[in-house]
Amino acid sequence: MENGNRNHFNRENLTEDLLKEWQNLLNETAEILEVPAGLITRLDGKEIEILLSSETEGNPYPAACKAQYPDSGWYCEHTLKSRGLNLIPDALEDPRWKNNAAAVDLHIISYVGMPIVRPDGGQFGTVCFLDNKRNTHNNLHIRLVGQIRRMIELSLRIVIATEEIKKRDRLLVDLSKIYPICSYCKKVRESSGKWVSVEKYVRDISGASPTHGICPQCYEKEINNILSSAASPAD
Repeated sequence: MENGNRNHFNRENLTEDLLKEWQNLLNETAEILEVPAGLITRLDGKEIEILLSSETEGNPYPAACKAQYPDSGWYCEHTLKSRGLNLIPDALEDPRWKNNAAAVDLHIISYVGMPIVRPDGGQFGTVCFLDNKRNTHNNLHIRLVGQIRRMIELSLRIVIATEEIKKRDRLLVDLSKIYPICSYCKKVRESSGKWVSVEKYVRDISGASPTHGICPQCYEKEINNILSSAASPAD
């Protein structure tokens, strides 16, 4: 994901019910894996944040904590950049991580995480689980984290589909109303009182961009005008 690319998904359009389901997933999985922390992070432009954090004893990571991206120093940043599984059994034994703040200051030395991909192919963030002791995580653990990632990605697709349905419903409602249109320039007056082109009005309602063409009747009329002009004697 490029730094300038904004993440469409945020706390406003991720419903409370959905966030509760994700929270329960984190809580229960952290308990199953017997680790103190489970996180869902969200990447947005030049910032990475902890969207949700498991409600487990000994979890040092508060929800809504943010850091710059890149160069956050978080284990999750490596997960995003590698675009695959990131497994760190013991950071203190790994030259890449032994001096990391999480390992040194928080004594969070084990990490397993995977990237979450948005429906448009961009990066949403990560789901990960962290431990304060050496943890190699067996194949069952890794498959479980992968299943959680797939569930989150499916949820994001459902959010997009729901938004599209609502957008179409609004379009039908708005187009079914009588709206003022200028008899001369054909601009439409919005509810704000501003006059805009028909193209912009429809685009704002539906999200679709219009293309321009010519209908058969207008085409025939223009052809006749051209032929008439060509047949007229020059002055």
